[in-house]
Amino acid sequence: MNITIFEKEHFEGAFPVIKLFDMPGNNITVITSGETHKRFIDLFGKDADKFKWVILTTTGKISFFYSLYINLKKEKTDILYINTISDNHWLYSFVLSLVRFKRVVLTVHDINCLFESRPSWNLRNQIIHKGKKSLVKKIDEFNVVSDTMIPYLQTKIKDKKSHNIPGAVFENRTYFQNISTPLKIVIPGSLDKKRRKYEEVFELASIAEKEQLPLQLVLLGGLSDDYGEYIIQKAGGFQSVYCKIFFYRTTIVGQEEFDQQVETAHFIFIPSVVNTKICGNIPETYGVSKSSGNIFDAIKHAKPFIVPTKLTIPSNLETSCFKYENISDLADFLKKIASSPVDYAKWQTLALDNSKNYTIEKIRERNGSLFNR
Repeated sequence: MNITIFEKEHFEGAFPVIKLFDMPGNNITVITSGETHKRFIDLFGKDADKFKWVILTTTGKISFFYSLYINLKKEKTDILYINTISDNHWLYSFVLSLVRFKRVVLTVHDINCLFESRPSWNLRNQIIHKGKKSLVKKIDEFNVVSDTMIPYLQTKIKDKKSHNIPGAVFENRTYFQNISTPLKIVIPGSLDKKRRKYEEVFELASIAEKEQLPLQLVLLGGLSDDYGEYIIQKAGGFQSVYCKIFFYRTTIVGQEEFDQQVETAHFIFIPSVVNTKICGNIPETYGVSKSSGNIFDAIKHAKPFIVPTKLTIPSNLETSCFKYENISDLADFLKKIASSPVDYAKWQTLALDNSKNYTIEKIRERNGSLFNR
C-alpha cells in the first residue's frame, strides 16, 4: 500500500505512526516542514532513508497549500494519515476535496476544539468554525492517542471508525536506575501554564529543602513566552542545599539531550492541569477530551511516573503511576523511595511491564482494521 503521513508540528507523535506503518509491502511518504524534518531525522537516524520525505515550504500560505495539493495528487495514496491540523482547517478541507483517497485518517489531539466550535459574529471565527465543520466531513476515520479518549470521541463521530494509535511505542530499550541521592525527577514539556502547574514543582522543591530530601528537579522543556521566562527566573533564583532545580534557557530541547535526561531519571513528574482552555474559550479535560504527551515519555522510556489524582490515565499504566492528592503526600512518597532501593526496583519493573503493552506488535494487533490489509 501507498501510505502518506502528514505532520508539520508533532514530530514525536508522528514517529510511532511511521514506525507502525513500516511493514513489508508499504511505501511510506512523509509530508512535513523543514524544521520538523530535522527533528524526524534526530529520531530516526539512518532509518530515515527508508522513507520518502517531502518538505514543504512554510513561507507563504498559498504556496504551501498548492504544494500540498500537488504532492498529494502525485502520491496516489491508499491511506492518507493526517497526524495534526491545528489551523487553516478550511484550506485543508479544500485540498482534500480536490484529491481522491481510499481512506483519510485524522488524529484529534483536542476533541472539543475540533467538534465543539461555535458560530460567531466575528468573521475570522466564522471562517474557523465553518472550516472545522467542512474538514470533519472529509475525514473517514479518526484517531486519538490515548484509549481514555475513545468513549468521548465516539460520541462525536457517530458511525465513523475510531482508532487508538498512542503517542509513543516501546522499543524494548530499558534504562534501569539504582536508587541514589539525589533522586532525579524530570518534568518534561514546554513551560506552559495551560498544561502544567509549575507552582507544584516549586512547592515540592521547598518541602524537600526543608526536610533535607536530596532531589534533582529537571524542567525538561523550552520556553516561548513571558510565563516561561518567569519560571526560568524563579528556578534560577531558588536558593537551596538539598534540592536543585535545573532548566534550559532555549525554545526547544534537543532530542538527544531530552532522551538522555529521561533515561537517567528515577521518575517522570507530570503536574498536569486537568481542566484547561487552550483552543480559544473551548474547555478540554486532560485524559478525556485531550491527552498529555508526557505520559508517552513514560511509555517510551519505561519509567514510573507521577500525576495528580484527578488525571485520567490508561488503566494499563495505573500500577507504575503514583497519584498524589497534594504535594506533601508526594514528598512523603519520595522520601520513602529514597530510603528503599527494593521498593524502587518494584516500581521500575512495573513500569517495564506496562510499557510492554505498547510494543509495535501489540499496537498493530489492537488496530487491525488500520494496519491489516
